[in-house]
Amino acid sequence: MNSFSGKKSITGFLTLLCILLLSTTALAAETTGKDQTVNQVQSESAGTDHQTIQTETESQTASASTETVSGEIGPGIKKKATEPEKPEEPAKPVYEKGESLGLFSATAYCPNSENSGKQCRTYSGTIPQPQHTISADITILPLGTKVMIDGIVYTVEDIGSSVKGNKVDIFFATRTEALNFGRQTKELFAVIER
Repeated sequence: MNSFSGKKSITGFLTLLCILLLSTTALAAETTGKDQTVNQVQSESAGTDHQTIQTETESQTASASTETVSGEIGPGIKKKATEPEKPEEPAKPVYEKGESLGLFSATAYCPNSENSGKQCRTYSGTIPQPQHTISADITILPLGTKVMIDGIVYTVEDIGSSVKGNKVDIFFATRTEALNFGRQTKELFAVIER
């Protein structure tokens, strides 16, 4: 149902775009035609050379179309004079180490090689990230809780069948990193966001 709705939106957008382009082209042709007719009448009454007038009209039309591109957004819609926008940098949260949550038994886990290249999802629905995702007992550390371990801020995004009580499972990118980490006792700290 969603893909059908998306196709209708795209089709509607393309139809609107075509109508806008056709009306702009017709308006430009109409304006150019009127200018040439007026110049022809003036040249005949003044006895001037039609070839010279036509060349001047073409150069005027070219400069007018340049003005349209720079001065208008669409037919008859003037562009507002604004200062160039500065790209806003998203403010990265600053974290500080809060109070100690105690000592936890920390183990490691990594992407499952049985998934044959598919990305696995955490219990919270996110894709696990190294130095970000940990698995914990959600009765002690609820989903979304941020904790600091060895100066790195982790977010509880996953649960594990053997992760009960004061245990955490830290996500690593590779099996080698996870095996090298092994099992360690780590002090967890609450995180204060500034």
